[in-house]
Amino acid sequence: MSEPQPITDHQSPHHQSRTPAWLLALLLLLAVLPYVNTLQNGFVYDDNNEVLSNPFIRSFGHVGDIFSTRILAHLGARGATNYYRPISIFGFLICYKLFGLLPYGFHLANVLLHAIIVCLLFGVTKRLFKDQWLAFTATAIFALHPIHTESVAWISGVTDLDLAVFYLATFLFFLAGARPHGQRSEWAQAGMVASFILTLLSKEQAVTLPLVAMVYEHFYREDRASTTWRQKVARYGSLWLLVPAYILFRIRFFGAFAPVLLTRHVSWYEAILSTAPLAGEYLWKMLWPVRLIAYYPFHKSVTPADPRVLAGIAALGLCALAFAMLWKRGRLASFGFFWFFINIAPVLNSRWLGPNVFTERYLYLPSIGLCWVAAWGILEIWIKVAGRPHIWRVAVGIFLGVLAVLGFARTVIRNRDWRDDETYYRVTLAAVPEAESLRLNLGAVYWNRMDKAAAEREWRKALEASPNSAQLLNNLGLVEASKNQYDQAIVYFQRSMRLKPNYTDAHLNLGRVYEAVGRTPEAEIQLQAAVALAPLSVQTRNDLGGYYLTAGRLREAEAQFHASVVNIPNSGAYDSLGDIAVLQGQSDIAEQDYRQAIGLDEFDPRGHFGLAALLAAKGSTTEAVNQYRAGLRVDPRNQEAQAALQRLTSNSTNVKIPNR
Repeated sequence: MSEPQPITDHQSPHHQSRTPAWLLALLLLLAVLPYVNTLQNGFVYDDNNEVLSNPFIRSFGHVGDIFSTRILAHLGARGATNYYRPISIFGFLICYKLFGLLPYGFHLANVLLHAIIVCLLFGVTKRLFKDQWLAFTATAIFALHPIHTESVAWISGVTDLDLAVFYLATFLFFLAGARPHGQRSEWAQAGMVASFILTLLSKEQAVTLPLVAMVYEHFYREDRASTTWRQKVARYGSLWLLVPAYILFRIRFFGAFAPVLLTRHVSWYEAILSTAPLAGEYLWKMLWPVRLIAYYPFHKSVTPADPRVLAGIAALGLCALAFAMLWKRGRLASFGFFWFFINIAPVLNSRWLGPNVFTERYLYLPSIGLCWVAAWGILEIWIKVAGRPHIWRVAVGIFLGVLAVLGFARTVIRNRDWRDDETYYRVTLAAVPEAESLRLNLGAVYWNRMDKAAAEREWRKALEASPNSAQLLNNLGLVEASKNQYDQAIVYFQRSMRLKPNYTDAHLNLGRVYEAVGRTPEAEIQLQAAVALAPLSVQTRNDLGGYYLTAGRLREAEAQFHASVVNIPNSGAYDSLGDIAVLQGQSDIAEQDYRQAIGLDEFDPRGHFGLAALLAAKGSTTEAVNQYRAGLRVDPRNQEAQAALQRLTSNSTNVKIPNR
């Protein structure tokens, strides 16, 4: 076989020269500027579970837990999914250590990861095509494409960034490791293996990488005609060895490789039929990223005559024709189609996914392939118009500039959808009213800000579409309990538990209601069940501890509150530990606990009042007064604190109390 010819007719030695610094700087600006406004966004949707309530991200002592458990393991049975994302959770740990729970730090990490990916993509593309202008064009398209907003603007979307950064790094090591005459660099091989392990720990789609490397090695590598099969396999074989080890690990420790199916009932026949419409929709979103939303309703296909199936097959047929054309005219550009479809394939199986089968963030890594195809086409057009009047190049340049501005603007506007929970749910529900899971969460937003009527309205509306939702029934039980309709609340909680016996919240809330109506033995059983289901939950520990404290069972209460602060240091548990220490006559320990509570939450009136009483008892009148006043600024109607402050100030004629 003869030595393969150059892939495109627009390569030149200039294209292989060192990249100017200004070109890389421009790419970094294109990567970062569209996402600057994400730094104003908060924690949204899954961020609440993966970051705010996650004890694993609070201490490096949990690194072992992060790499040996599921992503939501801290939720107990409620988090019973086998999603395994240790890299993202470890990244949250790093962010927490750097920024605490300030959301801008987590958003900044996403933006920086996106910028690193843009740099890696430029390096990979330049090495593939040996053309820095094609590399620049493809990378600029990737940086400005609005389809990537979900992955970058949403903190929990970082999993796709983690996957992409290590996937590209592994592929770059693979490309760089080849040496003349079929040899390979051992250092590059070591880097490739290490990076691939991190890719596997990021997301399941990593298993496509060995196939990508194999296809490139046998069908696209420049020296494919002069290397033997053994030499080719030696370059990528180690990747294949890691895949079965990873799959066996997932099966051994998490029960299955693929994510656990949570809510969808789709047969294999229906899943196969649905692949074509899903593939077509992903292609269309790449070409026309206008109506971008966080939740796309999935309607499974049940017959080959479904127009969506036919449209999807037609789209795939057009891609096959384009692939055949590129194979002849620009073989390496055809590799972009392979990259796209092999990386989108894992998310076309609707049996593996949750309620929202189609999701924009799944396009982050696959989109690279179509960026290569688009860049190749743009440069081909640019070359063809070179021989025409100058106005042609001006027109093409203006057209591309307009597309770039539109992509930039669409990204900036879309980023606002992740401003906060309420904005996220309202925007999404306005576009997709049938997204009942988001309506449930919008109700929770209203509930947490004490707008109980609005919360009940959203939950009852959602219940009409999902009458067997354990979460909705639990939430409506909360509504009834808030109205002191305890009998009806108990009915709702029990219905919720029958539908989902391992649902922690239903046990917890039923225990609270039983305690409120005096059914204390039953209350203890339910609260203990909640702790058993979610032992890392601060809420379950504090509630059971509160039950024991009320019952005078101080040792048991103390054990629960200590477990709570070990999980996540929190003011409520420290306040209760302070109360227990007071009852046990350990004033020094109580003072430490109250100060710990105030240190975690300066607006904690219980901590301020408890500390004030201790300080007053030992004669520290000035500081006691200050603590009472600090607590009363938050809880101004606390009569006991008002009376204590009045006594202190009236009896302190010889002590000057600053009026703060």
